[in-house]
Amino acid sequence: MDITSLRFLFLFLPVFVILYLVARNELRLLLITIANLVFLIWGQRSAILWLSLILVSSYSLGLYLSSEKGKGKAASLWIGIGINLLLLSFFKFYAAYGLPFISSPGLPDLLRQPLTSLTVPIGISFVSFQAISYLVDVRRGTILAERSPLRFAAYLFFFPKLVSGPLMRYGSFSTQIKDIHLPMETVAAGIRRLFLGFVKRTLIANQVGVLADAVFNLTEPMVAPHFAWLGLLAYALQIYFDFAGYTDMAIGLGMMIGIRMPENFNDPYLARSISDFWRRWHMTLTAWFREYVFYPLERRRFRWAGQQINIMIVFLLTGLWHGFRPTFVIWGFIHGLALAMESLGFGRSLSRLWRPLQHVYALAIILIGWVFFRSNDLGFAFVFFRRLAGDTSGLIPLPFSETSPLPFVDPSMTLAIILGIILILPIPSLWKQKKVEMEQAKPLPRLVLQTANDALLLALFVLGLAASVSQQFYPNIYASF
Repeated sequence: MDITSLRFLFLFLPVFVILYLVARNELRLLLITIANLVFLIWGQRSAILWLSLILVSSYSLGLYLSSEKGKGKAASLWIGIGINLLLLSFFKFYAAYGLPFISSPGLPDLLRQPLTSLTVPIGISFVSFQAISYLVDVRRGTILAERSPLRFAAYLFFFPKLVSGPLMRYGSFSTQIKDIHLPMETVAAGIRRLFLGFVKRTLIANQVGVLADAVFNLTEPMVAPHFAWLGLLAYALQIYFDFAGYTDMAIGLGMMIGIRMPENFNDPYLARSISDFWRRWHMTLTAWFREYVFYPLERRRFRWAGQQINIMIVFLLTGLWHGFRPTFVIWGFIHGLALAMESLGFGRSLSRLWRPLQHVYALAIILIGWVFFRSNDLGFAFVFFRRLAGDTSGLIPLPFSETSPLPFVDPSMTLAIILGIILILPIPSLWKQKKVEMEQAKPLPRLVLQTANDALLLALFVLGLAASVSQQFYPNIYASF
């Protein structure tokens, strides 16, 4: 189930929130668990089997790792990590290539049918990584193993973050779930954050996504150079506002429940280097790889260029986390290489350049990466770069049915692109700062500004609803990773 779908917003969510707000505090954990289960059954029932395997194995191994008399704890930790990585790798491979042996005549029909109807479990990338972090933290002794299976299930399958994160460590979740506080101002702030995320997805990401898909879903990039640039701009806006919008909604939902989740974005397109970009983009994934992969590698680094090798390993794994396809590996390699160069000393030289040049450098690397990230194969990506460079050789105009909505970009898409560009600039941050200053000056401006802000947000939310009803439904991009 997608949290921007109408059945979630107008059926699942109101029923759950009303029951949750009126329930006694000791019943809220049970309500969250039931909501998680309903969310899974409604969204993808087949995922329950695979996610339950992660739940049962991680819960059991966590208890064993925390026992005083247990032996072979290192082996138990690696078994837990192995279960999660094997499941994740299997489904990543299946999503990229399917199972070629299904057509084998020697395969019994009893196995063929289940394998043919196999689907990738929703949220497996995020659930498996959170299970690994839990086991490692228990083994390190930084957290105590959770003895309540209900509370552990609530953590792993917490529906706001199940599909696309943000990644959350168990220690933070456990502390909050044991003592839930729900002041009405926090619930109201959560509703505002939910509305904001919905607006980002429906009025920006979904609108520009039509254009991005029209370009990148072609079998060959048979588009003029200016439309190639427009398609790339559209995709850069789509992936950011889709993912950041989902994260806003997830964090808003968490606030409405009394669970604060970590932020995942901080104006990433304002980055002045690739190191800066990864401090701003998908920050919880960056933190996960830093804590559970990079730091352990650093303790065993090679004497010469060891850190750079470790950076490359981390970002090749980051590419594979998104999918077992060469395009994702190249994307990870590009970012890893840029980070490795910056750590060698290029970063210091970069910081001395004129600031706009730093932004140009960062955006160039980011956009090059997005071409590989979005392309279906490497051949498409390489030809697409030729189009970006102005090459029109071999360009054959395609019929309108294959290029729609190109070359006719409607006004709503133009407005979405303009709004998206405005929102990736520092304008929203400057407005927030100015708003706080005006609110602190006098009590009345606070009421006026908040009322105007809420009225505008509500109007945009209604527009987003109208757009979602009238257009094709676009699932969350990161739900497929």
